[in-house]
Amino acid sequence: MEKTMHITVNDYQRITGLIEFASLQNKSPEIADRLMKELKVAKTFPQDKISENIVTMNSRVQLREITSGREVQITVTYPQDADSREQKVSVLSPIGVALLGCREGDITSWRIPGGIGRFKVEKVLYQPEAAGDYYL
Repeated sequence: MEKTMHITVNDYQRITGLIEFASLQNKSPEIADRLMKELKVAKTFPQDKISENIVTMNSRVQLREITSGREVQITVTYPQDADSREQKVSVLSPIGVALLGCREGDITSWRIPGGIGRFKVEKVLYQPEAAGDYYL
């Protein structure tokens, strides 16, 4: 069963603008298409009404790989802020698309070297909206 993405109105507007720009640039059309499909059926919320256990843009999350139990922290960012050394992934990457809109306890998956990795969202460590950082 596909999850329904929960997203702030602000993130929705910024990401749809980004996707339109990215598709003009022909960067990663298949990822942009997948994200756009999810956004079309997403539930949008004002920034002060989104649940604090949902992964929004610039959220930092604790993930646990289901098979190995290995834990990792990842931040979902806009493409210009992505930095693999700091575990910051672009929303226009397979990981970013998979995580955006997830809530604590959700299990999501994406391609990793050696197949498909399944990850559980253990905790949203930081969410801008919950912290009142509405400008991010």
